[in-house]
Amino acid sequence: MKLKFAAGAAAILSMAQPQIAFAQAAKTQCIKEADLSDAIVYAMPSLFAAFRTKCIATLPKDGFTRVKGDAFASSFTTLQDQTWPGAQRVLLVFASAGSGKSGTNDQMVTLMKSLPGEAVRPFIDAIIEQKIAEEIQVSRCADIERGVSLLAPLPPQNIGGLLSFIMQFANTKEPEICPKDRK
Repeated sequence: MKLKFAAGAAAILSMAQPQIAFAQAAKTQCIKEADLSDAIVYAMPSLFAAFRTKCIATLPKDGFTRVKGDAFASSFTTLQDQTWPGAQRVLLVFASAGSGKSGTNDQMVTLMKSLPGEAVRPFIDAIIEQKIAEEIQVSRCADIERGVSLLAPLPPQNIGGLLSFIMQFANTKEPEICPKDRK
């Protein structure tokens, strides 16, 4: 399922759609807005790498991605250790969404809970990058670059918070974001 939002944030969110859609079966669990923000910050280097891989040939040589893209991605990379716990909680909700419906999701939940986070991270990063690259439409590359360039002046935590807020404000159900009074 595709999430569509107005504003420059839509471009970033469009890169995350496959992971968001994976939560469609999660009807009883919700994701804390802070954890979603952490997940966005954590995943941004992989999201940006996927975007760059898919789009670099179509983007101008003097455009944001080629000129400032490395600095943008590295500002998120330095926060990955800090944001991993929240991102991992989001991933567990996604993995649990289909638990009991197929052995694969049960195995994924068991695997994620049994392995140290550091062992799972490279696997998760590779999956995010591969799946996002598959979903990006080359015809949207310039729009995505524009969205990223509009967000780039913000600190990474503000970008994660802003995108989480937009999803919460839009009353997104996939993933459902916990109301403020639910912890």
